[in-house]
Amino acid sequence: MKRLSTETGEMATDEWIERLIELESDVRYQEYASTDEPEYLYVAGTLPVLVSAPHGAVHTRDGGAAVKITAKEEDEYTAGLARLLGSRTGAYVIYARRKSRTDPNADVEAPYKQVLLQIARENGICFVLDLHGAKKEQDFGVALGTVHGASCSVQQKQIIVRTFRTYGISEAGSGLARLDVDQRFPGKGDERRQPVVKFCQSHSLPAAQIEINAWLRIPLRRADATSPDKDFKGDPGLIRNLVEALSEVVISIANQCPQ
Repeated sequence: MKRLSTETGEMATDEWIERLIELESDVRYQEYASTDEPEYLYVAGTLPVLVSAPHGAVHTRDGGAAVKITAKEEDEYTAGLARLLGSRTGAYVIYARRKSRTDPNADVEAPYKQVLLQIARENGICFVLDLHGAKKEQDFGVALGTVHGASCSVQQKQIIVRTFRTYGISEAGSGLARLDVDQRFPGKGDERRQPVVKFCQSHSLPAAQIEINAWLRIPLRRADATSPDKDFKGDPGLIRNLVEALSEVVISIANQCPQ
């Protein structure tokens, strides 16, 4: 297995948290991009894996004829986590950094997904790891979505499941130690919604969706967060464990990519 970057590899947990907060600071949850700045940002890497965070900021979702268009809250710290994984592993990264008038994940024609596909094609990306946030009340720590096994190979799915099990998050676990596999959030979408993982499948680009419970994701809730629970803080140890698990997933899958 390839070694992780030393940038964060020897840090204490509190230093990891500070780094995650620093990386997240580039994101403005409630602000639209100005005319001279990007709504989403791409960071080049060295491994053929692309880590995506399409809901890094507030986004807009069309609920259909019976439901008006509404703003959906940001998946806090998914952008910071994507950037941290990039710095640790050498993965490529794309993340939403400003409020969007589209839903970068759900909209069939979302510009975000077109840029993602362009990055993948130009850089020989063999796998996309798409990060999302789940509410703290969910009965799992992590939910893996592979469109019921259709969005990636059996081997790639097994790598993810086996790695999380190594870090104490498994299908047999309970609460925050439970790994939900293709049940709550399989990434399947519907006739109006095409999640990134489903979009990647349609272009023969292997991908997996990772939904992360707030306890494993949010070190410190920011003042501009949509949630009214401003005092919420996740568990620093669980956050570090999550980052280590995802880092190993990235490197293990990259090692299986064609040379």
